[in-house]
Amino acid sequence: MSLTRRTVLTAMAAAPVLASAGTAEATGREAPLATTPAAESRQAGSIALNAQRRFDLRAEPVDLFGGEVRLKQGRVHQQVAFDPVTGHAYVTQLISDGRQLPDEPATVPGTDRDRRGDLCVNEVTPEGTVRAVMYLRGVGHGGALGVEHVDGRPWLWLETDADPVASGFAYGKRVGRVAFTADAVVDAGDARIEVFDPVPGSTRVTPSLDAEHGRMAIRHGAPGAEEYRVYALDAFKQRAFTPLYSFPARYRTQAWCLYGDLVYQNEGSAYSATNPRPGNSWWNVYDITTGETIERTFNTTALDLSHRETEAITVRPTPNGPQLVFGFATQEPGPRQMALYGITSTTDGTADHVPWTDLDFDAAVYSPNSDNYLPQYRQVGNRVDIHLRVARVDGAPWTNGETILVLPPHIRPNRTQGMVGQTTGTGVTGSLTVRWEVLTDGTLRVFDQRAFKGWIGLDAGYFTS
Repeated sequence: MSLTRRTVLTAMAAAPVLASAGTAEATGREAPLATTPAAESRQAGSIALNAQRRFDLRAEPVDLFGGEVRLKQGRVHQQVAFDPVTGHAYVTQLISDGRQLPDEPATVPGTDRDRRGDLCVNEVTPEGTVRAVMYLRGVGHGGALGVEHVDGRPWLWLETDADPVASGFAYGKRVGRVAFTADAVVDAGDARIEVFDPVPGSTRVTPSLDAEHGRMAIRHGAPGAEEYRVYALDAFKQRAFTPLYSFPARYRTQAWCLYGDLVYQNEGSAYSATNPRPGNSWWNVYDITTGETIERTFNTTALDLSHRETEAITVRPTPNGPQLVFGFATQEPGPRQMALYGITSTTDGTADHVPWTDLDFDAAVYSPNSDNYLPQYRQVGNRVDIHLRVARVDGAPWTNGETILVLPPHIRPNRTQGMVGQTTGTGVTGSLTVRWEVLTDGTLRVFDQRAFKGWIGLDAGYFTS
């Protein structure tokens, strides 16, 4: 699914329904909390995607802007959301190092912005131009965002009320709703931010708005103990915080979103010496009605980016139906840029098929029995299956603990795991099985003290987590 060329969306596909409206001109008037229509009165085109109908994460994505977008700040973008009427994208970033806002007496170090939770929200046109910005200080890290269009204006749902930290990043502990106002500087606690506290005393509270299906979701909790909660949007607005569904979050996340009966979550970090290509970018999909992870798929989009850091995931309307939008922060060193991609096609899961992928091995040392026994793997969720049958080229005996190959980073387990393989049987006394181990560094080893010759094989699996 790696993009080998950029696919530029047409203007019609880039903007959902209506022509761009003048959202950047603030009226200063507070908009009422709009209620969502009952399910039976929603548009017929509204699709409640669920476990049997979800975005096809193996489909070829399109490039939303035809290239990377330079935002107002030089920092990594965190999350994106779209105005369903104008098609404008709203993108969060931490404010850059050394920036001075109009009411600040001096420049502020980036580390201070981080530990206080000072954000910039960019308003981006469908053509990829930053049209306006707004600054929100003390709200959080910006890992979640929703946009609601009310009375001709975009209203932002995001985290707020971050407690400053001594070092590192501050995260919001409540949910806020504020009108996007060009060039405004608004602090947490300002009356212009309407505050919701669905889980008093919780930490790292981030929201996701699914206005199409009349729902609001939050992710909250300390690292390692995160939870998702899903609410009826109308009830949430009235501060009735009894969730429709709640379930534990799994896996590390960069961003997440709710759409229909599914939560889409992405994870991954930038390429590095310990995370070489193809990297470690994953999609995780939850069924909110059961809390189960129904899909975990490796993201192979745009592997050719020189810097590829997983950020942002959301759903937006288009003339061709809802579209899952996700992206990567690019460019290092220098000011970071944003690359966004979209998937519109869906799948019911019945045609899911995970092909076998070849593994690298030293052909000068090991020879497969035939093309049918080349070292290969395939992954479904967090399970990896390995298939191979090889002999030593020099015909020498196998040594105990011999390393056969090293697995790529994205399929390495988080702890050593054992498997049982086979031997040739020719000239072998005792059991016709051997023990294999896969280590956290990807090393695949075979253990047997009999020093036998011939081929050894493996048709077994392990779990990455």
